Amino acid sequence: MAIESVVVADDEFLNRDLLEEILTRMDKDVRVVKDGVHALRALEERPADLLLTDIRMPGMGGMKLLAKAREKWPEMPVVMMTAYASVESSIESMRQGAYDYLMKPFGIEQVEGLLLRLEERQQLVREVSVLREEVRDRHQAREFLGSTDAMKEVFSVIERAARSTATVLVYGESGTGKELVARALHDSSDRAHAPFIKVNCAALTETLLASELFGHEKGSFTGADEQRIGRFELANGGTLLLDEISEISPELQAKLLRVLEEREFERVGGSKTISVDVRLVATTNRTLLDEVAESRFREDLYYRLNVIPVELPPLREREGDVLVLIKHYLKFFSKEMGCTAKLTKSAEKVLASYSWPGNVRELVNIVERLVVLAGNEQIDEAVVRRCLPELKRASELQMQAETSDNERLLCSLAEIEHKHIQAVLRNCDDNKTEAAKVLGISVRTLHNKVAVASE
Repeated sequence: MAIESVVVADDEFLNRDLLEEILTRMDKDVRVVKDGVHALRALEERPADLLLTDIRMPGMGGMKLLAKAREKWPEMPVVMMTAYASVESSIESMRQGAYDYLMKPFGIEQVEGLLLRLEERQQLVREVSVLREEVRDRHQAREFLGSTDAMKEVFSVIERAARSTATVLVYGESGTGKELVARALHDSSDRAHAPFIKVNCAALTETLLASELFGHEKGSFTGADEQRIGRFELANGGTLLLDEISEISPELQAKLLRVLEEREFERVGGSKTISVDVRLVATTNRTLLDEVAESRFREDLYYRLNVIPVELPPLREREGDVLVLIKHYLKFFSKEMGCTAKLTKSAEKVLASYSWPGNVRELVNIVERLVVLAGNEQIDEAVVRRCLPELKRASELQMQAETSDNERLLCSLAEIEHKHIQAVLRNCDDNKTEAAKVLGISVRTLHNKVAVASE
């Protein structure tokens, strides 16, 4: 973002003239005034991209002008100038919201450098703002939707659990949205301003996972070249999501139990005890009680985790939500890709009848694929079947079955009988006595029919 207009406030006319000359040479629209009062008037008449003000001026000084400018034009950067080598006043002005300061006397290089840094910073701020908007839109796009009774119960549990700090265990098949439950719990709680940290327990070895969770000291193991802060420390005051908790080793289960009970731990290779305040949410796609029964998961840890259970139903059990989710993501991806993809009624019917073994994750991927392939064209049944391999395979099997039926209709009765006899013999391992019993005929008759067919 370019700086095009500048207001300069300084009671020294020589300094005002110098800045006016420098900024004019840089093709800036410059207005110079002698104090804070006149600077405010100039800004009220016409806002500027930058305010350059001296700290010490008669009447309204620079600090007071800074406060009023920040109040009325919070997005406008303010740079302070001072002829006094006072580090304290410069630092205080930046604490009060000034972007930077210039020490007098200064030359054209200092002013040019200041504006260059400011323009780069403004561009960065704009890019960050755009990225935050995109992240927010994507987060909203992944929000929970559903009106089935099962999902209403999930929403209710999240709302009640968010008011507490109790540990939550989220059950559900892969792709049902277990991470979304954890995020919703965090965003709805008093910890929403604090970090939300997540760890995929299934993706790391035992050593790496221990380091990831608790951190490590330099030299604690091969490759530990420096101290590392673990996820529990990073999540202090916030929420820690342990995804696929059933995958952690018995040793780590014991360490995790201690953190849950005592709220403290030591880094790998360290002796200093670290205390944390973390709200823990764990997820699993297994039945943990079965894991406990098979001695693969500690019973005491299970009860520590399962304070508030949340069970997410698979999408095949949320029949009324499928089209709601499809239309939501269709709208989101159409907006993201700048198109207007729409589903025909026949396409909706096909999608609604699909079992969605990959659950919501699969649904999101399929809808994105449909939008990419269709663009501004209508998404009809043919496009849907091409995008869903399972449906395509079902169609092929149906066609094969129909072809086989047609072939049978064109066969003679003798040919059909022969094929049936051969199939029964194969199933009976060529035991003619057994095959005859299945066919309801004598062994002699079976021998005769096989002999006739071979001629």
